[in-house]
Amino acid sequence: MRFKNDIASNVITPVRVRFKYMLGEWMIGQWWVTFLPLSQESPTDSQDWPVLDELPISALPENVVGYQLRRTAVDRFPRGLSRQGDWICYSPHQESLYFVRLFGSFDAYLQLRSAKSRQNLKRAVKRFVERNPDGFEIYTQPESMAEFHGAAVAISRKTYQSFMFDAGLPEGSDYLRVMQDRALYGEARGYLLRENNKPIAFAWCTGKGDAITYQVIGYLSDYASSSPGTVLLYLIIQDLFGLNKYRVFDFGSGSAFYKESFATDKIEFADGYLLRPGLGNYVKLWMLILVEYVSCRIGKILDEIGLKRNIKKLMRWANGRK
Repeated sequence: MRFKNDIASNVITPVRVRFKYMLGEWMIGQWWVTFLPLSQESPTDSQDWPVLDELPISALPENVVGYQLRRTAVDRFPRGLSRQGDWICYSPHQESLYFVRLFGSFDAYLQLRSAKSRQNLKRAVKRFVERNPDGFEIYTQPESMAEFHGAAVAISRKTYQSFMFDAGLPEGSDYLRVMQDRALYGEARGYLLRENNKPIAFAWCTGKGDAITYQVIGYLSDYASSSPGTVLLYLIIQDLFGLNKYRVFDFGSGSAFYKESFATDKIEFADGYLLRPGLGNYVKLWMLILVEYVSCRIGKILDEIGLKRNIKKLMRWANGRK
């Protein structure tokens, strides 16, 4: 009943979610939708969460389309579109949540890697630090957030994630104020890596309780030979072990090689959405699934004929030249 009471007392703040119609790495359309966000701390908290009887359509504000459900059990709703009670349910896919348990010492954590991997990692970090002894910076105070934000945004603008997915660090004074507010409450850690005093990689992390989350990251591809992303992540984890404040370093949802490489644990879960019934919502969701299917089919065909990787590189290069 906790979520029902929150809704009745208007505690939950609506969020705008953007559904992207992606053809490969090209966004061909978008649909902005306002939801009330609900989340479990862990996908293992309750296999039956949420209880639909506790989420009546009548409890929604007029400008809200439905509920965003974070970290449901993987088998709570079927993948794709379905009808759940009075709701249209959209459950896109299963997700993986990678994280590092910040228990013990950093050296003990490194021992979890193979000897060869550990040696290569330490060598890359040592070379970078020897060239740039003051190249690793940590920003935690409200008055330093403007400097970090400016440097991080300059990097983020040049990443392919920003070009292709509009997933870079948000710009503008509004987001800077959000960062400053997090810093005011001791919930902000901005990490910056410099090569010859030039910012080349950043990570924006926010803490809550005993967990800290890897929110937005980026590095300049021109410096890829220095492994800036790997070096920065190594130094971040080393800092967090030494800080002795958090128990978990959360990489956020989604799979990536660096997450698998650095994580100590993984949890499977699914995000879902409950939307008001209506033809318009159904058609837009159906089109979302159709575009994703077509994109996957094209990707498989290109992969079979050996062109997928080269085309992805060409697309990223072309967008980076704009």
